[in-house]
Amino acid sequence: MNVFITGGTGYIGAHLIKELISNGHTVHALVRNLEKAAALPKEGLVLFKGDLSDLANIKEAMKGCDQVYHVAGNTSIWEKDRSKYYTINVDGTRNIMDAALENKVKRIVFTSTAGVLGPSYGGIVTELKCRNLDFLVEYESSKAMGESLIKSYVLEKGLDAVIVSPTRVFGPVLIGEPASITQLISKYTKGKWRIIPGDGSKIGNYVFVDDVVKGHILAMENGVKGGTYILGGENHSYNSFFKILKEESGLDYRLIKTSIGLQLLYAHLNTFFAILRNKKPAITAKWVHRFKYHWEVSPNKAVEELQLKITPLREGIKKTLNSL
Repeated sequence: MNVFITGGTGYIGAHLIKELISNGHTVHALVRNLEKAAALPKEGLVLFKGDLSDLANIKEAMKGCDQVYHVAGNTSIWEKDRSKYYTINVDGTRNIMDAALENKVKRIVFTSTAGVLGPSYGGIVTELKCRNLDFLVEYESSKAMGESLIKSYVLEKGLDAVIVSPTRVFGPVLIGEPASITQLISKYTKGKWRIIPGDGSKIGNYVFVDDVVKGHILAMENGVKGGTYILGGENHSYNSFFKILKEESGLDYRLIKTSIGLQLLYAHLNTFFAILRNKKPAITAKWVHRFKYHWEVSPNKAVEELQLKITPLREGIKKTLNSL
């Protein structure tokens, strides 16, 4: 079967391409940078140069494909021009859907983020949760708009699409920029990570990259048309996460607990000096505000309806450490 994918040179996308090819599919990948894509598998992969703004190229690359995985998106911490989040995550998604309708694609799986559903303010987050807090960053709000667009195409134009919403992804890196949790694990092993946000009690959900890839494929095979599935793992506090990381790495670096106020000060300074040097900040005040909340989710819907199996955090960290 021919499968079209965006975001193939990204962290999740590269893993997904590898799995699809190993399952016997031929993958059509839309990529902006052919040199970066050179690290992807050669057999079973057809590369098309282009981006999400070029509808003609998308249509051509998607020809003959039965399935589409729209993984690409603007996940940047900061953009000088904030409209870039929406031109990529919303307008780009519209182009993918229009091309899919024209090419009579059987199904699309759209990669969103569990961040769209908001923090676990008032209870553990499920797919049915109504967000009760304003969006904290443009990435979340633009992905929410992308989801709304997907659902409108399902209802009004008959598009067969499923939404998957990963939580904090981590694991080995094939190509692309490592996920933030993978970067954290790597920095810790090198003695370059020494902080815990707040008092370490805030809870988040951590999902192994192999589970995210399998969740995409299972959503394609078994997901309900128009449905949303959280692709999550185990819920752990920062204190619990670092306890496991210390035990599995055999490294016991002293970690400093940092207040929100101190984190905000650092974020403001980091942003100021990064902009002066014409670079992107490592963190911004908007992202720091996310650390004030718990982000507990339930992956039960994906487990029960898609038959997704979850890798325990300890096992995932062990595999990640072995890959570094």
